[in-house]
Amino acid sequence: MSGHAEYDAPGKDIVCSAVSILAFNTVNSVEAFTKDTFKYDSDEEEGYLKVEFIGEVSHDTELLMSSFALGIKSIINDGNYDYIKMTYKEV
Repeated sequence: MSGHAEYDAPGKDIVCSAVSILAFNTVNSVEAFTKDTFKYDSDEEEGYLKVEFIGEVSHDTELLMSSFALGIKSIINDGNYDYIKMTYKEV
């Protein structure tokens, strides 16, 4: 993730908050509920989060990542397509 939604002023931007909560909850869930390893880099001020999985990814992590994507799509489909862009990139 990178950037801010700019739906509203910082501290009042509910779209940015919703996306951030989904993202960090997903990272915390992968860490708590799977044995998969990853590294991440984040900068709250810049609205940046990068997660890189190390090795094979388990079914549980795939499910958590799919849940994250579903949450983001739901936010976008609720009329926030001007504030959020989602791109899939397999590496």
